[in-house]
Amino acid sequence: MLNLLKYLIIMSSNETKGFAWRFGYGSNIGLETLQQKKNLHPKEYKTGTIQGWELYFTKGFKYVEPGWAAVRPFPSKVLHGSAFLIPNEEVEGLDKQEAGYNVLPCRFVSYEGGVIENVGLYVPKSMTATEGTEPKVIEEGVPSLRYLRLLQNGAKSGKLSPEWIQRLDSLEYYITPPKVRAQTNAWIADFHADPERKDILWTAEELAKYNGSRGTSSNNADSGEAILAPHVSSMEYIVELHPKQWVFSSWKGHNITRRNLLQFNGKSLDTNDIRYDQEGFRPLPKLSECSDEEREYLMQNLDSLLHQGGKIVARLKPFLDDQGI
Repeated sequence: MLNLLKYLIIMSSNETKGFAWRFGYGSNIGLETLQQKKNLHPKEYKTGTIQGWELYFTKGFKYVEPGWAAVRPFPSKVLHGSAFLIPNEEVEGLDKQEAGYNVLPCRFVSYEGGVIENVGLYVPKSMTATEGTEPKVIEEGVPSLRYLRLLQNGAKSGKLSPEWIQRLDSLEYYITPPKVRAQTNAWIADFHADPERKDILWTAEELAKYNGSRGTSSNNADSGEAILAPHVSSMEYIVELHPKQWVFSSWKGHNITRRNLLQFNGKSLDTNDIRYDQEGFRPLPKLSECSDEEREYLMQNLDSLLHQGGKIVARLKPFLDDQGI
């Protein structure tokens, strides 16, 4: 019967009750990433295509993650990726993570020829026109090496088409401009040359107080409750953030070195990042045991903190102690 209607798969309401389909074309392509980094539990996982959409990269975070995968309408193009069926509560959490995207129902065709209707495709909100408006023209970005590898490895593990894998392998990734790194190194040199800053060492407990919440100022105990300026520690350096500088709330009052390495290697941050008052916080990562690519990613995160207005004010004693030098 027309080759079983081309092996048409339209899941019945009983089969999908409590579950929903989503489509991964960026960091969500690979099953391993979905399970280990995103902590999802796909009931089904298939690879294939959605017609009429083109992959590109929109602007991300300058200096460290300057490009995120996105899609835009293009009738003649075919988008490759994975469709995965996850519980509704996980759908809700994933949709919150992808808050910059709308979810559009699309028809997914697996490489085996099966069809699944109403697979949710993440489309940038600025690309989705509302009545009486036109989609915004978005400036394109360039993915980091870390992010691009998620796409490349996910495509290979999911056995996406060779042509798609070849296309992903041919994409360029972000390389820190020499002027950016030279300025970062100049700020580091200025810190080490400043007699008022260079010998200041903080404990992890002291750093944790500077998480942006209310607390008693150590400089003026009589002042009562005050907002302590958020600080972030990257490798050995403690950076005071500019008042208008945005970072993830999880970074504030925290040494992000381990977190950055987990991110670079595609590991779950929620499961494996450890705060100063939790078992396993020490020892902190040794830079001598990091690969060149890992160290570069750590430096790019420091670039991001400093070039957005942050200032090095001290060093983190436990990090220095754990370097073994």
